[in-house]
Amino acid sequence: MVDTAGLRLDQAPPLHLPLRLLLTAPVFAAVAGVLLMVWGDQVFASRWTPAALAATHLIVIGFLGQAMCGALLQMLPVVAGAPVPGVRWVAPLVHAALAAGALLVPAGFLGAGSWTLVLGSLSAALGFLVFAGAAAAALARARGAPATVLALRLAVLALVPTVAIGVTLVAALTGWLHLRGFGVWVSTHLTWGLFGWVGLLILGVAYQVVPMFHVTPAYPRVLVKTLAPVLFAGLLAISLSALSGAGDLAWMGQGMMALALALFALATLVLQRGRARPRRDATLLHWWTALGAGIGAAIGWWMQAPDLLLGTLLLVGVGVGLPSAMLLKIVPFLCWFHLQQRQVATGRFEVRVPHMHALVPEGAARWQWALHLTALIVLAAASANPRVSALGGSLLLLAALWLGVLLATAAWRYRSLRAALSVPVEQGQRVRGTGVP
Repeated sequence: MVDTAGLRLDQAPPLHLPLRLLLTAPVFAAVAGVLLMVWGDQVFASRWTPAALAATHLIVIGFLGQAMCGALLQMLPVVAGAPVPGVRWVAPLVHAALAAGALLVPAGFLGAGSWTLVLGSLSAALGFLVFAGAAAAALARARGAPATVLALRLAVLALVPTVAIGVTLVAALTGWLHLRGFGVWVSTHLTWGLFGWVGLLILGVAYQVVPMFHVTPAYPRVLVKTLAPVLFAGLLAISLSALSGAGDLAWMGQGMMALALALFALATLVLQRGRARPRRDATLLHWWTALGAGIGAAIGWWMQAPDLLLGTLLLVGVGVGLPSAMLLKIVPFLCWFHLQQRQVATGRFEVRVPHMHALVPEGAARWQWALHLTALIVLAAASANPRVSALGGSLLLLAALWLGVLLATAAWRYRSLRAALSVPVEQGQRVRGTGVP
């Protein structure tokens, strides 16, 4: 059973609000797969090619942006006891703005015109900043686990320089301003986004979902108190390096981040090894794959491995893998929880509500993980041999589509069961048996 002790489930927002973001996320990973199938040789020619930048932003804005914002809309009230103010308009606005940005920014890089790139960057900035403002207001009054709240606050804070640097870079690309050290600022933008916004968010979410869903002991107190601050300090050091040109600061900051994330990955693996439930489900396999990719990236950075290999391990291995693991647990859990609430409210106990594991069949989820793992291996090989990038892209496309199908099926079953639970008791007694087993 899932341990829900300490969760404020009564404060959860209406399910359709976070669900719209969570269900949309796989679409953009699928589009990234198509891009790799068509322009894979250009993506793996250099991290600076327009195709590589387009693929990166499809994953970061489209997949990661939608998945992380959707997860936080649910987690802030439930885990931190801090409902997001105005969530009924924040969720649809963030969803639409990020979706538009995730399509327009890559299109601009691929030659659709500078106006497309500008409009896309402004749209993505609007979505992220509206979300950051609403999340910051919620976190200001959060009373949840201190380590989780701190990591989430730092993650939301990291989103601000990520957006600010990104918009500045677009202004420089389109000739609106001159920016010295353009390449350094591109790297700083990526660092704040991938390690600050995403990395810190993964820490904060993992502190809660790993013990809850995998039935493990809690993370060691010394780690949860230090990992997020050390990671954020590394980000500050890299930013100071970009401003001052001091290379030693950048190396120190990168080392701090690599150490913090490697310790997190190792601690998570140790906790999962001691889990109370011995079964190895698809979510656990996704976690192991992502953590292995993260450790591999840390070792690769120390050994000065090619940037394209490190980027593949981080973006596909961690950036797509870990959210996939969370989606395969969070979406069926939310559907099951809201159905339970609805059943209690209507008294329709003759309608059978399936357990959360039945909403996403384990066998189908394992196939999705296998496709993702194969895609990661092939795309990692493409960093040395770009000719296999089309194969890797097709596998990423299939994995993302299969993930989307699994999540959409769970949502469809939720909707069907909710409709059955909404039938009045008298009528339900006359049409007993309409529930989905």
